[in-house]
Amino acid sequence: MCQYKRGWARLERTHGSEHRAAATPRVIGRTAHGIVETLSGNQSVVIFAPLGYGKSVLFESIALTLRALGREPLNIAVNPLVHSVPCGSIRSQLGLAMSPTDGEFSTATLLSSAQAQTGSSHPVIMVDDAHLLDPQSMDSLYQLAAARSVVLLVTSDLVPAIDTPTTDAATIRLLDELWIRGGAERIDLEPLSPVQSGQLVREFAPTTQFDRVTLAFLHSRSGGSRLLLRELTSEAVRQQPLPDDRDRTAFALHTPSQRILDLLAHQLRGLTATQLVTLALIGSLTGISTGRASMICDAGELRDLIRRGYVYPDAERSGQLQARTLLADVALTVCDAEQLRTQQALIVSILLTDRHYGFTTTPAECVTIADSWTASGNLPPSVVDEWGSSVVADVLLVAARRSRSLGLTEKALLYSAITLRLEPGLKATIEYSRALASGERYSAALAVLANTEELLHTPADGVKLARWHMSLAKFTTMTADDFTALRTQAASWFPTSTMMHGEVDFVRLTQSVQDVDWPRVAVDGESIARNEDCDVITRIRAACLSGVGHAYDGRTAQGLGMFDLATTLNRRDLAQRDADIYSGEGLALEIFYSSAAVRCLSGFGVQVVADELDEWISRSIINHDLGNLGFLGFVAAELSQFRGDVAGTEADLRAADAQFARSDPDAWRTWIQCLHASSLARMGLMDAARAKIAKIRVLPEEMTALYQFETTRSTLKGLLTAGSTDGARLVASQLYESAEAQTPVMRAWLLDVLVGLGEPPNDLVHILDRAVATNDAPIVAALAQRTRAVAAQDAAALDLAAGQLADLGAYGIAMTASNEAAAMHELHGQSDSADLSRLRADGFSLASRQLPVNVPASLLIEPVLLTYPVLLTEREREVTSLATRGLSNRDIAKSLFLSVRTVESHLYQARIKTGQNSRGDLTSV
Repeated sequence: MCQYKRGWARLERTHGSEHRAAATPRVIGRTAHGIVETLSGNQSVVIFAPLGYGKSVLFESIALTLRALGREPLNIAVNPLVHSVPCGSIRSQLGLAMSPTDGEFSTATLLSSAQAQTGSSHPVIMVDDAHLLDPQSMDSLYQLAAARSVVLLVTSDLVPAIDTPTTDAATIRLLDELWIRGGAERIDLEPLSPVQSGQLVREFAPTTQFDRVTLAFLHSRSGGSRLLLRELTSEAVRQQPLPDDRDRTAFALHTPSQRILDLLAHQLRGLTATQLVTLALIGSLTGISTGRASMICDAGELRDLIRRGYVYPDAERSGQLQARTLLADVALTVCDAEQLRTQQALIVSILLTDRHYGFTTTPAECVTIADSWTASGNLPPSVVDEWGSSVVADVLLVAARRSRSLGLTEKALLYSAITLRLEPGLKATIEYSRALASGERYSAALAVLANTEELLHTPADGVKLARWHMSLAKFTTMTADDFTALRTQAASWFPTSTMMHGEVDFVRLTQSVQDVDWPRVAVDGESIARNEDCDVITRIRAACLSGVGHAYDGRTAQGLGMFDLATTLNRRDLAQRDADIYSGEGLALEIFYSSAAVRCLSGFGVQVVADELDEWISRSIINHDLGNLGFLGFVAAELSQFRGDVAGTEADLRAADAQFARSDPDAWRTWIQCLHASSLARMGLMDAARAKIAKIRVLPEEMTALYQFETTRSTLKGLLTAGSTDGARLVASQLYESAEAQTPVMRAWLLDVLVGLGEPPNDLVHILDRAVATNDAPIVAALAQRTRAVAAQDAAALDLAAGQLADLGAYGIAMTASNEAAAMHELHGQSDSADLSRLRADGFSLASRQLPVNVPASLLIEPVLLTYPVLLTEREREVTSLATRGLSNRDIAKSLFLSVRTVESHLYQARIKTGQNSRGDLTSV
C-alpha cells in the first residue's frame, strides 16, 4: 500500500496532473483509483456486470493506471477459438504449444512465466471476460490467487452456472469461489445513474444539443448500459437538426435501429423460450406483480432474468417487476409467436379474474387485454358472452384512453367505437368524440355530441359534457360570442344546480385566461376553487388557473397557496376518479406544470421544479405515459429559459412540439409553437421562426390576446438578437403600453429590457421600486437591484446584483450583469475587479447550460448587501421571528395556520430583502 501511495506521489511530481489524466482516461461511474489501491494491497478483485456496463473500459483504465505507477500487469486475452482446449487462452498468451504432452504445463509454469513477463515476484494478472475461459485456465488462476502468489483482476458477465456454447459451468463456479472462499473482493458494476448518463452523452456527442426528455429517454432505454447508451446516442445524433432545417426536426427514439436490435438479440440468445415470452409480456404490461409473473414463468428462470438485470424490482411499487424497455421490445420480436399467444391468453385470464374479485386493472393491462380481444380486427361475440358487456366496455374504454395518449389514434377509435356499441351512454360518447378529435376530425367529433343532452341524468353528467365541449372548442379560436353561447347552453341543462353553476363560471374563467385578464382569473378562480358545491375536478383546475393569475398579478405566495389547495383536493376520492379521464395522476400533472410555470415566472424555489421535473419524466417514461411528455417538455423549456439556456429552451420546445404532434388532448400545440418560434428568434434563426409561425393553424386575425402577446414577444426577442436596437425599443415600448393593464411581473421584465436598450435607468428606478413594493416575486426584486446599480454606475453593487440573480438560478441574466460590472470596473481603472467579474460571467454562462463550472462557488453566489431600506411585511417579520427561534417550516405553518409553501415563500422574501443567504443568517436581522 505504501508503495502504491509513493507511486502516485512520484507520478504527480514527475509528470504532473496533466500526464496522469492522459495516462488514466476518465471513466464515468466506478473509477480505477480505488480498485488499483486494492490491487496494490495484494488483494485480488473480481468485477461482475451485465454486457455493456463498461467492464472493459474500466479494465483498460486500471491497466493504464498500474503501468503509470510502474507496475506492469500480465494481460491474458481470452481467445474464443481455443475455448475447448485445456488452458488454451493461457497457452496462447504465453506462447506455449497447443498440444502438450502430460506434465508440460502446470500452475507453476504459469507463475514463473508471469513473473518473467512482468518483472515482479508478485505479479498482477488481468483477465477481461473471464467467464469465457476454459475450466483448466480458471482453476490455475484460482489456485495462484487463493495462495496469494499472484494478484488477480478478472471481469465477468452475470451468467448462470450452466453449460452453454460459450461458457462452462465449472468456470462460473470457480469465479464465485474466487470471492466467496478465495479472498478476492467482489465488485458489482451498477447501472449508470441519470447524471452519469448525461455526462457520458455529452462526451459521446459534445456538439449536439439534447432536450431534457430525450436525455431521460436515452438513459431509460439504455438500462444503464454504457454500450447501449453509446449506440442510442449515435442514432440520435444522426437525427440532429441541421442549421438550415427550418422544420427543426425533433429526435425520434421510439423505434431503435436494426443495429441496436441485432445487438440486443445477441444479448438475449442465452434465454429460454419461456424467458423470452415472459420478458416480452412484462414489457407490454409496463410491469407485473411477482405473483403473476411466477404464474407464467418458472421461479428459477424468473430469478435468472432478475440476476441478469433484464427484469428488476420497481422502486416505487412494492412487489412489482419492471422489464428493460428495449430488451422487452426485442424479446417480443424474437420469441415464439404461438407460445406468446398462449401465455398472453393466460395472463389476460388472470387479470380479468383478479378484476372480478376487486383488483384494479391498470391502463397498460387494459390495452393488453383489448389487443388480445381484437387481434382479428373486431371483437368476437364469445368475449362478451364470457365476461359480460359491462366489463368488456369498461376495459375497452380505458384502453381507448391509453391508446389516445400514446398517439395510437386508430386503436383509440376502434376501442371507443366498440364501447359505444356495447354500452351506449354519455361516457362512451364523449370518449368516441375525443378519439375523433385526436385524429383532427373536429367536425365529426362535434357531430357525435349532437344528441347527448338526452343522455344527461344528473348535474355531474352535465359537468362532464360541458367540460368536453369546452376542451373541444379550444381546438379552434373562440370568440366572446362563442363563450356566451356555451355558457347559455350549459346553464340550461340543470338551472337549479350549484354544481352546474360552478362549471358555467369555469367557462367564464377560461375566457378570462384567453383575454389575459389575470386579476380576474385570480379572483374568479379562487372563488370556484373554494366553493365546496362545485365539482372537485372543476375546483382543482380553477385553483391552478387562480394560482397562475395571482402570480402574474404579483402575489406569488398566494398563488402557491392555491396549488396547495389543489393538491389537497386531488388527494380526495382518488380511487373513484382514477377511472375518469381526469385521474388523480393527470390532475397532479396539471398542478405540477402550473406551479412550475409560476415558480419560473417569479424565481421562487426554481430548484424545486428541476428536482420534481426529473422525477416526473422518469416515471412517465418507465410507465410508458408518453402523453405526459409534451407538458413536461414545456416545463423543461420554462426552466431552461429561466436559467438563460437559449439553445436548451429551443431544444425542449422542439421536443414538446413533437410530442403534442403525436398526442394533443388539450389543444396545447398552437401555444407551444408560439413559444418555439420565440425561442428560435432568440437564437437568431429568424427564417426558422417565421416558418414555425407559418405552420400555426390559427390565422393572425384569429389569435387570442395571449397568442398575440407571445407573437409580439417573439418579434422583440428576434430584434434583440439581431442587434436592431431602434426596432426592439419600439416593440418593447408597445408591449409595455399593452402590459400596463396586465401584470406587474411582465412590466418589470419589459423595464429591464428597456434599460438594456439604453433607456435612462434613472427614469425607471422609481417605477421598479414601486413594483418591488407591490410584488413578492424574487426575480422582480433582483432585477430592480440590477437596474438600481446601473443607474448609480456602481460596479460593486452590480456584482452583488449578479450574485443575487445567480442565487435564484437566473444565470443568463447574472452573466449579463457581471459583464456590465466588468465594463464599469474597467472605466474606473479597476482591472483586477474587472477580471473577477468576467470570471464570474464565464461561470454563470457555464451554469446556465448546466456544464461543469471551474469557478469557485464562493465567487458565483455570495451574500447580497442591499443599499436600500429593508421593508419586511408584518407576516414576513412574524415568520422570520419564529424561524430564528428554531421552529421548522411545518411548525411555523401549524402555529400561524398557513401552508408550508406560504411559510417558505415568506422566509425566502425575507432572505431576498435582507440579503441573507441562509435561514441561519436571518438571526442577525
